[in-house]
Amino acid sequence: MKKILVLFLLVFSVLIFQNLKSSAMGLFYTNANYPVTATGVRIDDLSKLKKGEADAINVLWIVEVGDAGVDKAAKNGNIKEISHIDVREQTVFVFFKRITTTVYGE
Repeated sequence: MKKILVLFLLVFSVLIFQNLKSSAMGLFYTNANYPVTATGVRIDDLSKLKKGEADAINVLWIVEVGDAGVDKAAKNGNIKEISHIDVREQTVFVFFKRITTTVYGE
């Protein structure tokens, strides 16, 4: 019984510290969108901005595929001048994680 308890505490600790590097943190479920940065580019009408997205998916912390980089998102949206960047994080405990980077600009 002690071994199971120690193993549980170890796994729980790893999960908690793994999530500390992101802004969104839900132990069992997360579906959050948060800003990462703004570049200071002056935009008069935000509704006219182009939008590009890129994402990466992780399954069971065993396999991770995709490119959620800012460059990939800007290329996907045909954006030359970046206004601001948002990140969406969706997780279901250790089973699934998706990070989507959204870039806005002209």
